[in-house]
Amino acid sequence: MFAVPSMILWAIASMTVLGVLFGVGLVLAARAFRVQEDPRIDAVLEALPGLNCGSCGYAGCRSYAEAVVEGEKVSLCTAAGPDVTRMVAELMGVEVVEGARLRAVVHCSGGTSQCGQRFEYVGEHDCRAAHITAGGPKACAYGCLGLGTCAIVCPFGAIAMSEEGLPVIDPEKCTACGICVRVCPRDLISLLPVDWKIYLGCSTGDRGKLVKDICSVGCIACGLCAKKDPHQAIVMEDNLPVLDYEKAEGDFATAAEVCPMNCFVVEGELVAASVGAPGETQGSA
Repeated sequence: MFAVPSMILWAIASMTVLGVLFGVGLVLAARAFRVQEDPRIDAVLEALPGLNCGSCGYAGCRSYAEAVVEGEKVSLCTAAGPDVTRMVAELMGVEVVEGARLRAVVHCSGGTSQCGQRFEYVGEHDCRAAHITAGGPKACAYGCLGLGTCAIVCPFGAIAMSEEGLPVIDPEKCTACGICVRVCPRDLISLLPVDWKIYLGCSTGDRGKLVKDICSVGCIACGLCAKKDPHQAIVMEDNLPVLDYEKAEGDFATAAEVCPMNCFVVEGELVAASVGAPGETQGSA
């Protein structure tokens, strides 16, 4: 019978002992250096919607949950809604000051009937791709390209494309997550409080005849809205009126009435009261 040399047995025994010692050492080291995670992180994370949309300014819901536990505001998740915000505030033992609810609006009313095309675009059905293709096919270099990228990326189904090729945003479904704002290559979407019913439906940087020649509802920078505004809450900057909502308390009905190009989008009851039939002015609302 073949005998195993004592040297080999010694080597095996030594390796076994070393393995046991290293294993015990790793266990002790893991316990000694283990980072204790605050259990509130998982509680906050469970309360959040889990969309990882980035509306809070963090990479995802877990990153935001960790930040909340470290002292970040509990109200940054616009996609969650007020009930979730209150739940997170209760978990953290803080009070939440609820601000005005926001929704996204589109600052372009130049659909296919109002603004033509410079050329036929053949390429990826994405506004960002079209935008980098010779500036896009839209006659207005500032207007909505109409390919619906904002509608595609909206996680709440709050955006639909109209027959005019413009985004229509449902304020009831919109959570103001800001994804559409970030994805629009022409910066045509912004977040406004739902109580502000009137906003500018144009983003052109041109003026006068140059605008009239390409869009029937484009701002020509005449400044009439600023001159006639009773609140003196409108100033002209870069050929566009800038609205001071706080100063006017959201009331820009006079500006919408006097605009010769129907550049203002008016929502709700103010449509009939201030600017006539909705079809004449509503555009991208």
